[in-house]
Amino acid sequence: MNQKTAIDFIENQEWLGEAGEAIQPVILKAFKAGGETGQKIKNFLHGKWLGHPLHPALTDIPIGSWTIAAVLDTIELTGNDDYQHGADAAIATGIAGALASAISGLTDWTATSEKRQRVGLMHGLLNLTATSLYATSLVLRRRKSSRTSAIACSMVGYGVTTAAAYLGGHLVFDKQMGVNHTATSEEYPKDFVVVLQESELADNTMKCVKAGEIPV
Repeated sequence: MNQKTAIDFIENQEWLGEAGEAIQPVILKAFKAGGETGQKIKNFLHGKWLGHPLHPALTDIPIGSWTIAAVLDTIELTGNDDYQHGADAAIATGIAGALASAISGLTDWTATSEKRQRVGLMHGLLNLTATSLYATSLVLRRRKSSRTSAIACSMVGYGVTTAAAYLGGHLVFDKQMGVNHTATSEEYPKDFVVVLQESELADNTMKCVKAGEIPV
């Protein structure tokens, strides 16, 4: 199965769509229930204060940490156990970063729909699986007799998180999730532009319209 076929397969999974439609409103209602504070938290997690999405910046923490752990574990497998503590620390750091990344990513995911929603949910499920494998590895690492099994869990987790990262890249570069669609536009409307009737905009749904030549 090539990359395009894999993406198409995920986008056509009805159960992902059904799960997304059930989960998404719950999260949105939770933010709404928080009133002004809830909106501030949502804006923070979206990265409004940063000037761009927060989630992509946070994903570097688990991916970077777990890459370091993979290198140090590989060295250990060659017979050099001098870097065990470094690998363990990198895994713990990655787990902490993954949790923070998950919260911000889940917030961004609430602004998706249709195919983006399905791919985003699979991206999150793969990251959850990878984080669980690393957490299991960390527990096993505290038992010296289970060191080999711990490293095996980490290596499988690294493969899973790599697949998740690929889906994340697809959402940004192919589906333009979290991208400023007006950044390269030179045709900004100078006056108020009617784009649709209020009755056409249903609650908890996304709709793309054009203000002049600018997609919104």
